[in-house]
Parts: sequence; C-alpha cells; structure tokens
Amino acid sequence: MDEINKRESTMLKNRRIELGLSQTEVALNAGIQLQQYQKFEYGQRQLSNSTMLLGLRICAVLEIDPYEFAFGNSKDWSKKVR
Repeated sequence: MDEINKRESTMLKNRRIELGLSQTEVALNAGIQLQQYQKFEYGQRQLSNSTMLLGLRICAVLEIDPYEFAFGNSKDWSKKVR
C-alpha cells in the first residue's frame, strides 16, 4: 500500500470509529455498496481516484473536510494542484 492509500484509508477508518459508525452505516448513508466502501478503508482503492460526487458523499457522512482529505494538513494546498 502506498503512502496516499495508507493516509486515506487510515483517515477514513479513524474518523468512522470516532463517530461510532459501522462500515455498513457509512456505506448506506453514502449510497454505496458495503464492499465498495471497504475497498477504500482497506486501501485497495483510492477515494481520491473516484468521482468527485462519491468522494464528497463519503466526506459528508464522515464529516471530513474534502480539502483536508485530498491535500492533508498542508496549508499551502494550492501549490499541490499546479
């Protein structure tokens, strides 16, 4: 698992646990299949490589700032998109 996959999967799992949600609850609230969410949380797929709508739905369920999810804690995120 590369660094980006590890950061994303760790962020998803930790936030889900902080909110007291099961993987099933996240998947249902995001409108996706459980197996699809599990692939993100287990690092088998990158959420950042999915559609924007899917990423935003999962971020909304987990109350994650999409900018923080995509760019980490970097204050200078605009340099990463150039």
